[in-house]
Amino acid sequence: MTEAVTTALAGANPLPAPKVTLPRELIRVLRVWPDWLFGMLASMGMGLATGAFLYWDPFGHQVRDPLTLIVTTVLTAVADASLTNQLAAEPEWAIRVLSGGGDPARMLRVRNQVLYIFEAGFAFGVAGLVILLTKDHHWVKHNWPIIAELPLAPIAAGNLASVLFPCPFMRLRHRLQATTTWPRWGAYIGIPFALTSLGTATVMGFPAWMEQQVKHSAERMHHRPSWLTADNIHYATWLIAVPVLNLLIWAIALKAADSLAHMRRRHLVTLMRKHTELAMGMEDISLWEAVKALPANLKTIPSEVHQAASAEIEEVRQVGGHIDRGLEHALARQAAKIRAKRAAEQNAGTA
Repeated sequence: MTEAVTTALAGANPLPAPKVTLPRELIRVLRVWPDWLFGMLASMGMGLATGAFLYWDPFGHQVRDPLTLIVTTVLTAVADASLTNQLAAEPEWAIRVLSGGGDPARMLRVRNQVLYIFEAGFAFGVAGLVILLTKDHHWVKHNWPIIAELPLAPIAAGNLASVLFPCPFMRLRHRLQATTTWPRWGAYIGIPFALTSLGTATVMGFPAWMEQQVKHSAERMHHRPSWLTADNIHYATWLIAVPVLNLLIWAIALKAADSLAHMRRRHLVTLMRKHTELAMGMEDISLWEAVKALPANLKTIPSEVHQAASAEIEEVRQVGGHIDRGLEHALARQAAKIRAKRAAEQNAGTA
């Protein structure tokens, strides 16, 4: 166990909180290569696979529209990558920062900036690839703001998910064994995906509808101003209105997540600590062995997972900062079972 987690577990004087700034965080991420970064790369690979299927669809429904290809590919990737839990993606680091008095708002802002740098780079990389495949670049000057704005709605959803349903990162081989975390894991993935879909429909569909309405109104004018052209309407919508709307949604989500994180700082630290303890208590098996053990773990769904889900739902209904109490009890139960199993194995070995 690392020094940061040991200090938090023991309740001793916490270490000074690391300074969280964008340059420091970028350097640290590129130096450490945390596990969530590999998850982000896997999400980007999933997005590219979706785009490749649309472009080379063996069923004969190939998509050749550049913007459709880019939006689908990028949203498939960032809707998953942006769900990287900004406050608990690296539990040990987050425990050290929060226990040392670190500001959750600063942590979220810096994590948002790091996510945006990676995801905006991916978005424009996909745009360049689509240009090479379709040999069409005339659409770029009118639509580049759309590409730049695609990651903002998923990042905003990730902010709220990281506080409302914090799900500290756990290696997949450990996650497959930790059956009591599955309800929270499923909620953490499913709810933000739904929010991302709704946010994207709002941010992309509503401005497009407004643009069409303004164009129709302008066409019916008897004395139409010279400046009210179709290009100017398009630029005003996608270069001014949509960026402001995206930034407003992101700012509101960030503010709400910051307020919740300040109220629930202690519970967030406790939850991350218990996840870390549980992960360290899991059997050190390979991913393939964990997958082979899934049939046996699936048999626990009617009992353990149902109990954990019921406890989570009951706690969510209550008012206050106790949303995670059900999961904490579930983690404690599974940790106790692991300890009892190991004690029985040791006693059998001694006998």
